[in-house]
Amino acid sequence: MKMIIFILIFICNFILIQINASIVMINPAGHAKDSGRRLMEGVERAQTFNFAEKLQQELQNEYSLKVILTRYPGEEIIAWESASFANRLGIDFYLSLHLYREEELKPKIFLYQLVYDPMSDFCSRNFDPYVFIPVWQAHFKNIHQTRFYGKYIKDKLTIESYSKNFDFYGLYGLPLKPLCGIVAPALLLEIGIHRDEQWQSLIGPLVESFSFLV
Repeated sequence: MKMIIFILIFICNFILIQINASIVMINPAGHAKDSGRRLMEGVERAQTFNFAEKLQQELQNEYSLKVILTRYPGEEIIAWESASFANRLGIDFYLSLHLYREEELKPKIFLYQLVYDPMSDFCSRNFDPYVFIPVWQAHFKNIHQTRFYGKYIKDKLTIESYSKNFDFYGLYGLPLKPLCGIVAPALLLEIGIHRDEQWQSLIGPLVESFSFLV
């Protein structure tokens, strides 16, 4: 009897941990009908998925997060589908991953958030939960939290010990289609690599920079 009670308590605690865990969604650029940009040997679609899958594993291991990918190999992602999924799920953070071919040997990391007009987008607003928010205004609700996360990542990735391994640029605000319609804090990482597998050296620093998710 005691063993049954112990098992039930363990199961309940496990469920509570899972419920309380932050939910992160990673969007690897490209899909079944969009191979993305050419890299040194392969294409963006394949490497962003490998990148996202490895980042997913490391984030879950390091911080006990629930990390979801927006696609799997062979899937076609329709415009706005990822945003709709993210909003219905009520995620805590959204990250869009993009790769391009960099001629220089040293990788480059660019960080962006969705901003149409810096003067109006960052204005204070009151949101009525019963009023429909247009797609192009969805990012308003958490825009300040997004900027805070972006600055946190910037602070982590611009420490002197990392400057020898990669160059960091940002945080920039641009009207980015991959982030449009997402209510949760959402950032876009664009990474320039000289070799297709070079992104592997960036996993450790990136995982450390996402410690705000705990």
